[in-house]
Amino acid sequence: MFASTALIALLPGSLQATGPWSQPTTLAPCSAPGAPAVLFPTDEPRHPTGPGAIVWGAGSSCADGAGARVSAIAPGGDAPGPATRVGGARARARALALSPPIVAQAAPHGRLLLAGATDVSAGGRLALSEGPAGGPFATPWATGGPDAPLALTGAYLGDVALVSPGGSGADGARRLQLRVHRYYARAFSPPVSVAGAHGVESVAAAMDYRSDALVLWERDRTIYARYMPGSGRSSRAVAFVAHADPGAHIAALLSDDNRATIAWSETRLGVTSIYAELSSTGPRFGAPRLLERFSDPGGSPPPGDAGSPRLVRLSSESVMLAWSGVSAGRWVVHTAAIDETGVRTIATISQPGREALLEDLAPGPDGEAYALWSQPRAAGGGASGGNEDAAGEGESASGGGGGTGGGGASSGRLEYGDQALYAARGIDAYPGRTIFGAPQLVAAAGSEGVLGADSAVGVDPDSDRAIVAWRTSGGAIDYALHAVLPANG
Repeated sequence: MFASTALIALLPGSLQATGPWSQPTTLAPCSAPGAPAVLFPTDEPRHPTGPGAIVWGAGSSCADGAGARVSAIAPGGDAPGPATRVGGARARARALALSPPIVAQAAPHGRLLLAGATDVSAGGRLALSEGPAGGPFATPWATGGPDAPLALTGAYLGDVALVSPGGSGADGARRLQLRVHRYYARAFSPPVSVAGAHGVESVAAAMDYRSDALVLWERDRTIYARYMPGSGRSSRAVAFVAHADPGAHIAALLSDDNRATIAWSETRLGVTSIYAELSSTGPRFGAPRLLERFSDPGGSPPPGDAGSPRLVRLSSESVMLAWSGVSAGRWVVHTAAIDETGVRTIATISQPGREALLEDLAPGPDGEAYALWSQPRAAGGGASGGNEDAAGEGESASGGGGGTGGGGASSGRLEYGDQALYAARGIDAYPGRTIFGAPQLVAAAGSEGVLGADSAVGVDPDSDRAIVAWRTSGGAIDYALHAVLPANG
């Protein structure tokens, strides 16, 4: 459900930490392509159920071979420890060794869920393994379907859900399947068929407090949804959501009043559109709202899912949306609060006049969220907009209007392979707006800079400290820690 609106009076300084980010530290010298994950198992926003971890995939050229790597984050210390290999090429069950890309999500009972391919040469079969951050992890078990497309999501009490192509139906056609590990159970429930998997290009999932699930997918230029109750009630029929171009990037949340919040981006012929919708109870979908439509700066969309919309529910029960938009011909990061009336005021939180691509958005235990974005370099030149340290040379992005739609000339071709990384802390404030502190530099661009779209942020529910992890252009996994906030921060 959405939180009731309340006046939140915060000075801009109260959104800033007492100090800057730590210097980047290398966690592992070798990794496979793909973003790491920063995870903290909880059963409510302020109560951890086990140590957190940074999770990433290692390639066949890395020490100990391909597989998943997990670095536990010590409670109270917040610094990740040595990497542990999970399901590598030398694992006992070689046929079920996890291979990258590795996808991970916090799971019940203080554990982590890891998902990866098991037979890349044959097109990939998806396998799963669970365990605490410090190990041991269970021997991976195969789902019987390919490793893509898939979606992982969590819920308030620690439930985790997986949507992926699985076994075939009576007609022999492969089906999208939903698997849920509920907070009170020790293992996943049997898979439930959602829809036919043929032609599905992207998929998303969301769960509410009761572990009811909403599955969305794009097929044949159309986004569909299906509501899957977790209480044994009959699943709803497949519902039409909207028309969309192939490969749409979809984000979703599900509230306890059976209302869904969804957002997606789609790109066609160099033009990107950002949509959002708050459904009626059911959920029942109507006409989505177009938030922005623009020509992609540099002539092409960013790599992977960089810039894709992110939706989070804060510990205050408020909902926050962030995405990569355009202003004056440059990429910028936009945020907005969402309440019972839909998307409210749109704000620009990245530095004015500088390229910025959203990388991640993560809630913390104190009603806040951290936005993380990369800053591409101009091709053949220096960093686009510079690499100022600390608080972006005093330019606060708090609360400002942002607006929709682009304008102005393109900033030229951009280099997405080596970027600076920035973060900002923000809240959802009355009346229907987001307020973020000034951006802070996490990592500068350079010979070992951030590899575009390969970074993530997480917030320790115990200490309220944010941690960012990223894959460098040289293939290493680096991380940085934020200064701990004061008790009233």
